[in-house]
Parts: sequence; C-alpha cells; structure tokens
Amino acid sequence: MRVLITGGAGFIGSAVQDIYVQAGHEVAILDNFTAGNPAYVHPQSRVYQSDLRESQAVGQILQEWQPQVVSHHAAQIDVRQSVAQPVEDAQINILGALNVLEAAAKGGVKQFIFASSGGACYGELQQIPAPENHPLQPISPYGIAKVTMEHYLHFYYQVYGLCYGILRYANVYGPRQGITGEAGVITAFITALLTGQTPVIYGGGTQTRDYVYVGDVAQVNLQILGRLEPLTLNIGTGQETSVLTLYELMQKLISTKITPQFLPERLGEISRSALEVGQVRQILGWQAQTPLQKGLQATLDWYRQVLG
Repeated sequence: MRVLITGGAGFIGSAVQDIYVQAGHEVAILDNFTAGNPAYVHPQSRVYQSDLRESQAVGQILQEWQPQVVSHHAAQIDVRQSVAQPVEDAQINILGALNVLEAAAKGGVKQFIFASSGGACYGELQQIPAPENHPLQPISPYGIAKVTMEHYLHFYYQVYGLCYGILRYANVYGPRQGITGEAGVITAFITALLTGQTPVIYGGGTQTRDYVYVGDVAQVNLQILGRLEPLTLNIGTGQETSVLTLYELMQKLISTKITPQFLPERLGEISRSALEVGQVRQILGWQAQTPLQKGLQATLDWYRQVLG
C-alpha cells in the first residue's frame, strides 16, 4: 500500500514510518524539519520537504506521490505554545491539516488516519477512564484544533466518501521524544536526572496521565491501515499514573534521588486523564503491550546513548 505520512520525521510519525516500511508498504514522508530529525528518516522512504501551510505545494506532493492512505501526524504539539500563540497553532493544526485533507480528497486518497488527542479533546474528565463518547470539552487551543479537525474529517467522509481513522492518543512516550509534547514530562525528567539538574514539577504532581509507549502506538497505526470505515478510537492503556509516581519510578530506574522544584500549574492543562480502550481492542484486536517500567527503561536507554 502506498502511504504518505505527514510529520514522518517526528517522534510518533517516524515510528509509524518504520513499522510501515518493515511491513512492506511504500512510504513517503512530508515534513518541514523544524521539529523533525533527518536522522529518523528511513532509507527506503521518499522525502518531501514542505510546510503544511503551503497549500499549493501540499497539493502537488499528493498529486505526485498518489498515496492510497494519508497518515497525518504533522502538528504544533505544545499545549502551552497553543495557549500563548493560538493563531499560529490554528494556522498549523487547523488550516495546515485542512490543506492536507483537501488535497487527499481531491487526489483520490481512500483513508485518512488522523493523530488526535484523548486528553486534549475531552478536557476535564467526567468519567475515568474516558470512553470515545465522552463530551468533547477542550480547554486549550491545541485541543480545540484536534476537535475541529475531527469534525472536518466527518464532513469530508459525508461529502467525498473519504474514510477516516481518528486515533485519540493518550500521552505517548518513548525514544526520539522531545520535551514539548503531551508526555514531554518524561523526557524533561530523564534529561534533568541524567545531567544532575533539578527537575521541575508543575501543579503539585498529583495530576494524572495515561502513558502509552510509542512502539504500541506504531502497532495500532499498522493495524488500522486500510480499514475503509469511519473509526474513532482511544489509544492508551486505561491506567492513570500521577506525575509524582512517574518521577519516583524514574528516580529508581536511574538510581538517583533529587528533590524536584514545584511550580504553579500551567494554563490549558487538565488535572486527570485516562482513556477507555475496550473499543480498539474489540475492533482492531489491539491493546498496549508495554508496561510503563519497561517502556521507561527503553526510553532511558535511548537517551543515555543520545546524551553520551
């Protein structure tokens, strides 16, 4: 199958790229490399360097590559940045995404896989773990953009018959991750603990998240590939882990003990999050396979190599 992955040189996108290539699919990536790393590009992938906001260039790329599936992972991923710069966030995460979606519809693409966000879309949870039918009440521009694009995907399905697979990720972590994403706290902790700096915890550390390993996320992207039906699925573990618990676990893995600095909570961040994952298990037969401690160890090992 011929696939175009936007953001394919980024953290999650590159993991999806790797598993698609390994499965024998033809892969091209579209990335502007402001956050993506050329070192993460698979040697068998075709590379298009462009910006989603350039609609004409995006259209030409889709016309040239003629993918059957588009996997949209390119985004402005920093929730705090979206709060500080909502217009810029919308230009990338709504208008940029729309450029790709419009080109896909006009280019005969059969399936559009969209990297959404459970925590950001649902907002403060009324039910934990949150099912897919939980009210969508985003509290950040980042979340608003994700919900907006989900509505556009439904519109393009109704009007153009473009099937979609919306994957509402929990907090994805693992090798290659930066510090700005939704599970960036793990990278921030690792970097601080390995370099002897004082880690920072915002909001007291009682806030919880559902941490899912990037390898498991890549696997579900493979399992949904080619499913020509409209699907909206939570992708997580269903388990809550507090920031303080996460920090204590990481101190044990690194065999160090540093008292963190506590700062006030940040705007746009929810207090608790965990996703109900029964639907993806039922429909795709997928469930997360990597325990948190094992995934953190793999992430730590990778960062030790990077930091020398």
